Amino acid sequence: MTSFGEPLHEILLQTEDLEWVEKSLDGLSHKMLWRDPVTEASIALVRFEQGSGIPSAHKHASNQFMFCLSGRYVYLPTGTTLTKGSFYWNPKGVTHGPTRAEETSVLLEVYDGPHYPERPDFYDNDEDAH
Repeated sequence: MTSFGEPLHEILLQTEDLEWVEKSLDGLSHKMLWRDPVTEASIALVRFEQGSGIPSAHKHASNQFMFCLSGRYVYLPTGTTLTKGSFYWNPKGVTHGPTRAEETSVLLEVYDGPHYPERPDFYDNDEDAH
């Protein structure tokens, strides 16, 4: 059962058929694959164009998981680098970033709850922080 009392059904998305949605942070776009409206958990494809990234240190209100499908995505303070096949876990509340995409990078990003405790200043609207 879903959180709305409706029976579950299988759902199939062809990600190639979905449009990339630009965010207010230059060079970042996403394809939302699933989002729970109650817990705010989500699964999305995110794309950082070469040279773009998250400009400042930040933390998340839940666990963040990323699997790199393509590219080269770097956490600048630590040098942690995601390349094709890399799995990354950033535990809830741990400060990380800034980041930079050394190549255009596509990541499968999963949150097990809300993304941020409050909207980071690198987004200019609440929708982009979800």
